[in-house]
Amino acid sequence: MGFGGNNNMNIRRTLNEIIKIIKDTIFPAHCFGCDTEGKFVCDDCYRTLDLSGVFCCPVCHVHNETGRPCIACTQKIYIDRHVAITPYTEDALIGDMMHSFKYHYAEDVREVFARMIDDFFSSHAIEVDAIIAVPLHRRRYVERGFNQSEIIAQFVARSLHIPIVHNLIRSRHTRQQAKLHRDERLKNLYNAFTIENPHELVGKRILVVDDVFTTGSTVSECAKVLKEAQVGEVVSFSVARG
Repeated sequence: MGFGGNNNMNIRRTLNEIIKIIKDTIFPAHCFGCDTEGKFVCDDCYRTLDLSGVFCCPVCHVHNETGRPCIACTQKIYIDRHVAITPYTEDALIGDMMHSFKYHYAEDVREVFARMIDDFFSSHAIEVDAIIAVPLHRRRYVERGFNQSEIIAQFVARSLHIPIVHNLIRSRHTRQQAKLHRDERLKNLYNAFTIENPHELVGKRILVVDDVFTTGSTVSECAKVLKEAQVGEVVSFSVARG
């Protein structure tokens, strides 16, 4: 990168710092948990988060040690395993964090998720070859301006030192899953994903990253397409599990 490129980077960095100072002055952050000014999640409230991991069957939610489907549920979902950092409760701290991040893009909350991911993977190993974020359709991306799953995937990639690949494409625009029942979610996602350059994924162990796992319908549909591309294993990861 030439001198001009470095100059532009320094200007952008300075502008971002100025914007942050103005934002923190006019709209100071208050902790979601205790309303203390200074951070969206203060250190005391952060310590109340359960980061021990959620390991249970992705279909019937029976707890186990691996997060793999139980024998009776194996044929009902395409993922081989699901792992989450913490249980999801809508009216608790994690619910407020997720809502602000996903719908209001509270930028500083990203660093809390990054900390959670680093803390979790410091004691939980996942052996995979590549990471894929659950993709947004380009129309939804334009509406929202970012893909929260992609941001989480970047933190996971940094923590695990594993590359992100972008072979999975959301080729059909769908209704928002959160507003649908389980059967409606499955119909909504039918043929919503495609694979580009499937030969690059053959035999690989893929970690599919999303923000919250509820029914598992989105990740399972992703896994279905990946399995059709002959990947070796699909592991699902989310920050929270409902």
